[in-house]
Amino acid sequence: PDVTRKFLELNKLELIVRSHEVKEGGYEVEHNGQLVTVFSAPNYCDQMGNKGAYVRFNGKDMVPHFTTFDAVSHPNVKPMQYANQFMWGGL
Repeated sequence: PDVTRKFLELNKLELIVRSHEVKEGGYEVEHNGQLVTVFSAPNYCDQMGNKGAYVRFNGKDMVPHFTTFDAVSHPNVKPMQYANQFMWGGL
């Protein structure tokens, strides 16, 4: 928390928002509310069971508003079924 506070003060910021770390509830607020981690991939790698989330900042207040969501079933299609055939040299 002290490192986060010092970084924010040095850079004249109020909040750090980061991603790419699995969070069970889809997001986590830490370091006295100054550090937010958001992870948008629910049930990461089809095995973690975590929620996904995204954050919005509305208007001038810049207060974070979080929305979480669960994973849904995969469609019954082969991997890369809709990839452009030219991408693979016409194979």
